[in-house]
Amino acid sequence: MSHPNIAVLEKIDKVVGEVQTVLITQMKKKDEGTLEEQFSVVDQSSIQENFDSLNDLHAVAYTSTKDSRQSTLEAKTNMNEKRLELQDVMYERKHILEEIVQCREFRSVYEDVELIPLEEFIAKAGPEYLQNSDNSHQLMINRLKYELVVRAELKVQKEALEIEKAKLIKENRKIRKKVDRFDKLLDDFVLSAAPVEEELAAEDKTIVEDTEMAETNGVAETEMPQINGFANDVMETD
Repeated sequence: MSHPNIAVLEKIDKVVGEVQTVLITQMKKKDEGTLEEQFSVVDQSSIQENFDSLNDLHAVAYTSTKDSRQSTLEAKTNMNEKRLELQDVMYERKHILEEIVQCREFRSVYEDVELIPLEEFIAKAGPEYLQNSDNSHQLMINRLKYELVVRAELKVQKEALEIEKAKLIKENRKIRKKVDRFDKLLDDFVLSAAPVEEELAAEDKTIVEDTEMAETNGVAETEMPQINGFANDVMETD
């Protein structure tokens, strides 16, 4: 399908050709000297019709050109919008590719988690954690879920032990305070009993000295008669 402007141009070209034909004919007649009048009525009518046609075609061409410019502007605007959309798509594509690279290079936290050994997991985990175990990805998810449950239980036990530990520490501090108080009482008792010990020690020393002196006197009194008797026997013998 030809463009409307092309059809208008073809009509203009045809009209211009007709006008040129009339003018060329008149020029030839003038050169040959056979031109009686400048233009015949028929030629004038033809020229006038052609000029009228040119005016009409000019108006049509102007309107068509204006519409074409508007269409071109709309097409250009649409093309610019499409270009912007394409740029957005390319930018989004680049961003997605960068995200894919980052995801591939991303090191997940679970990779550093010390999980329960696989054999122990299979032996102790419930059946709900062993579903789709042939899928490595699902198996890792199940192991992480089981690890979370186990660690939650261990956390509860740890908190209970910490509470018990705090109680024991508190009781130990109370006992320690009692022991310290008893130590102080014993120290005070020892200090207060020192004069009594000294007095008892002095009394014991006196008793010992008296006992030793009494024993010494008793031995002397027992040996004197024996000595006197021995002396008498000696004298009688002489």
